[in-house]
Amino acid sequence: MADLENDLMVRVAWLHYIEGYAQTKISDLLNLSRPKVTRLLGRAREKGMVRFIIESPHVNCLSVEKKLKGTFSLTDAVVVPSGKDEERNNHNIGEGGALYLTKKIGSGDLVGISWGRTLRALADSIRPRESVRGVKFVSLAGGLTVSAFMNPFNIGEKLASLFHGQCYYIHAPEVVESPETREFYLAEKVNRKTMEMALQAHYSIVGIGVADFQKSTYIQAGFIDPQDMEIIIQQGGVGDILGQYFDSQGQPLDIELHRRTIAVSLDQLRNMPNVVGLAGGNHKIDAILGALRGGYIKVLVTDEATAHSLIHEYDKTAGERSAM
Repeated sequence: MADLENDLMVRVAWLHYIEGYAQTKISDLLNLSRPKVTRLLGRAREKGMVRFIIESPHVNCLSVEKKLKGTFSLTDAVVVPSGKDEERNNHNIGEGGALYLTKKIGSGDLVGISWGRTLRALADSIRPRESVRGVKFVSLAGGLTVSAFMNPFNIGEKLASLFHGQCYYIHAPEVVESPETREFYLAEKVNRKTMEMALQAHYSIVGIGVADFQKSTYIQAGFIDPQDMEIIIQQGGVGDILGQYFDSQGQPLDIELHRRTIAVSLDQLRNMPNVVGLAGGNHKIDAILGALRGGYIKVLVTDEATAHSLIHEYDKTAGERSAM
């Protein structure tokens, strides 16, 4: 009798998992009740007759996420498959950030936003839950960039529309001509209130830029010129968040550019909860490491190849320190 039962279990499992038949179809084919089919499938799994192997690039990403969190003491990490080129990589990272925020953001939350390619990809990918409404978005920095895809006005407007909420902007460029001009903009009541609001964000979404003549978004956007970048590099700058540059240990640079930048400061960002950094690619390894060491981000969204490189560089540095 037991053998007959086992044979029936195997047959039901084969029809369901191999042939793809629905349980209702199997009950008709074998003249069994639907509950009987369900019980047989359950017992087949319990007895080890059916085993599931998940073959997906995302599976390995899950283990890397865990290691990334532990290595850098992050609140959370999201690791997506690496893209075949930089554009695809940015898209994947933006999509990963969108999935993470979709799970986290609740009705009425206040979310701080910056700008850039990965933020644009996030805004293009996000699909809010139907029950989540009235989410407010606030700029963490000035905008008015030359490229619409990088402008926080456009990104914020799209996100606010999707979440049936509002967006609040800093009405100023992110980088101005002089410290005096910066003070003039920040003296405006609407900008002052927006900056105060930004510091209260439940979640903040930022990109991580690089100190590089060819790859810098700020040079491409016309905010800084090659002379500015040369000063940054000479002072050991490796990356930036919100237009503020830091060295490999995450220490902010003391440069005149920062006194012309309208944005939440790095010190303020460090003390804010749930700061989500989106960045990836081999050219950003040093910048991401600096941001992690500086404690500016609590959640990292990156690609798998970058995640492995970050962990490798950390382990290598730790090994060199222990050998001294």
